[in-house]
Amino acid sequence: MKRLFNATSVSTLCFICILLSSAVATAAAPSPNGAEVFNNNCARCHNARSIDEFSLAEWAVIMPHMREKAHLTGRETESVLEFITLIKNGDEAASRTSQTAQLSGKDLFGKYSCQGCHQVGGQGGSVGPALDGVVRNKGKEFVSRKLKDPQFNLPSSPMPKMPMNDEEIRAVVEFLDSL
Repeated sequence: MKRLFNATSVSTLCFICILLSSAVATAAAPSPNGAEVFNNNCARCHNARSIDEFSLAEWAVIMPHMREKAHLTGRETESVLEFITLIKNGDEAASRTSQTAQLSGKDLFGKYSCQGCHQVGGQGGSVGPALDGVVRNKGKEFVSRKLKDPQFNLPSSPMPKMPMNDEEIRAVVEFLDSL
């Protein structure tokens, strides 16, 4: 009986299968949420320090060090840096956002990873307060001001100033009012 494959072709075929299965597994893995990783790892040990405490350049040095200390994956470290970059590039990002298609309050809530630090419906982070009923309890004016200036009522608040324009703030407040 004649062999269809030799040892080299079988090895090559196995190698290709391993590469493909690895690529599929990597592509299927969801990207971690930077705010959640920050909440679940950084804030746990550092008592929810403000992201504004360090510059973007300093964060770029801190995160590789913290990757080792907190046992973060490379992708988790990247997602935290992406989240910090989104926040630190506030003015630039806000002007770009006003030129792009309008997002709903719910979409903006997701874009800025609010649930990484706050709970809604019992799901989310624990650094910030739960947001169920926050508009009903505190009022639209308070929540709008909190989004514009997170430290206005509590200077030690770890909440970063999100790069949102007035329209986006109104949309997020309306979304929170619907909860």
